[in-house]
Amino acid sequence: MPQTALLLLLLAAFVRCAPGGTVQQKVLTLQGRIVNGVEAAPAEFPYQVSLQRSGSHMCGASIVNEQWALTAAHCIEVADVYEVVAGTNSLAEGGTRHTVAGLSPHPYYDPSDAWVNDIAVVRVSPPFSIDGVTVAPIQLPEQGEQVPDGANVTVIGWGDLWYQGPSLDGLRKVDIQVINQEECEAVWNERGYPVYPTQICAARFEDLNYGSCHGDSGGPLLYEGKIVGVVSWGHECAVPPYPTIYTRVSSYVDWIIDRTSD
Repeated sequence: MPQTALLLLLLAAFVRCAPGGTVQQKVLTLQGRIVNGVEAAPAEFPYQVSLQRSGSHMCGASIVNEQWALTAAHCIEVADVYEVVAGTNSLAEGGTRHTVAGLSPHPYYDPSDAWVNDIAVVRVSPPFSIDGVTVAPIQLPEQGEQVPDGANVTVIGWGDLWYQGPSLDGLRKVDIQVINQEECEAVWNERGYPVYPTQICAARFEDLNYGSCHGDSGGPLLYEGKIVGVVSWGHECAVPPYPTIYTRVSSYVDWIIDRTSD
């Protein structure tokens, strides 16, 4: 795989603490927050949580049930103490704090091969206090369920407003569209990166660029109230012509249910 400016959608703080702004030799910089989005309403996304390391936001995650949340495998590659903050749109105040008591990345996650199977679940303690208003589980799709090309989808997160730009305290959202898989593959293949059927592509290139940036990794891509993707990787922040790559959740529903049903 060639050296490129390919970016994992990780938080800006984590990038700054890595020597030279890198995490892996083949990755020159990291990526991940909401570009040209708007602020989410209070409790609009009660399943969204902040995955934190050393007290700082690192990635997004989604509540699956009282004990488990869904995120990206690359968010938990580093062995460390993690926490999850739930029940708030603000990183500065409110919500409840939960220790991550167990990490379960997909067994076939491969960061050396286009971050295929970039999905993980984390177990929290104490359990989430689900009230259906500010804290609620996200709806999973059916195993194998497909999202139509061109469908309007929403990605959310606590991310930078543009590549190497500032971040805000409040949760933000942006609407983008699902990109045809063959078109997405063709664009990325020119850069030497495969796109697998277990990945879904989304972007919005109009008068402005819209999508993910630093800190959105692990957060949900939403379609009709369901989580259809997990923010995985892309080029800088919503830079055309490169769609952002999301882990296709419908390829892993059986695995998610199996891992989180204990």
